[in-house]
Amino acid sequence: MLTKGYAAWFLGAIFGVVGIVYLLLNTGTSGFDPAGATMLIILGIAMTFAFLIILRGSREL
Repeated sequence: MLTKGYAAWFLGAIFGVVGIVYLLLNTGTSGFDPAGATMLIILGIAMTFAFLIILRGSREL
């Protein structure tokens, strides 16, 4: 079982990995568009940061 700190990193890593996979597989008919991958990666970073701040504030980390 993951501790809460590791759960926060795991949550962010999921979005980061999905963003990287999306970036690598992004070969549509309209050309290369990295905006979706960038937003997924930034979302993962933001969720990790927010989750860690909330856990630190509640003294559960």
